[in-house]
Amino acid sequence: MQNRDKTTAHKIQWRLIAQSGVRYFEWYDKGIRMFYSIRGSEQDFLKKFEPRFLKQVHSDTIVNADDLTIVTGDGLVAQTAERMLGIKVADCLPVYLYNETKICIIHCGWRSIIKGITKKAAEVMGDYEYVLGASIGACCYEIKKDVAEPFRQSYGNALVMRNERMFLDLKGAVIEDLGRERLRGVLDYCTKCESRFFYSHRRGDKKMRNFATLVREAHT
Repeated sequence: MQNRDKTTAHKIQWRLIAQSGVRYFEWYDKGIRMFYSIRGSEQDFLKKFEPRFLKQVHSDTIVNADDLTIVTGDGLVAQTAERMLGIKVADCLPVYLYNETKICIIHCGWRSIIKGITKKAAEVMGDYEYVLGASIGACCYEIKKDVAEPFRQSYGNALVMRNERMFLDLKGAVIEDLGRERLRGVLDYCTKCESRFFYSHRRGDKKMRNFATLVREAHT
């Protein structure tokens, strides 16, 4: 089952690539390349793209990728061309932001969203467009009252009630912060549903991770 909503029409613009033994999803726009790994190819994916990662702690911290002394946070921003930025996800939502001078990638779990990482990314970028990767969908992301309450206060539209059970739409919450008019594409799959493509913590892949990366091409 796929998480289908108003963004589904964008999915076709993500391309499934199989190249030199590596399989991944790719999105390209205005000299920016965005990638999302596919399970089983992750080691080859890392060798091919060599991204910089942080130690992720479900925070609202966005790190300048040129500052190699900071190793903890949940977002990276860069102005340098050909610098590959990356985050690791198991069900959380990767968000790729870009403008004419900067690129940024953030790791959006429910804690980081409530702490304000999407709002901070918007401030860091100024003018921007953005693309969403795959995450667990509202079809599968059941939450309890302790998580639902802060979202009810700030992101009521991201909560879905079915059969007296509460589910969370991570993409819906992020779109509320970043604006639907700036959204350029969505990899509209649920990581828990789509075991052929993704690892999922909720499905039992406790130690495995999907990788989301982006880079700006150098001007030639």
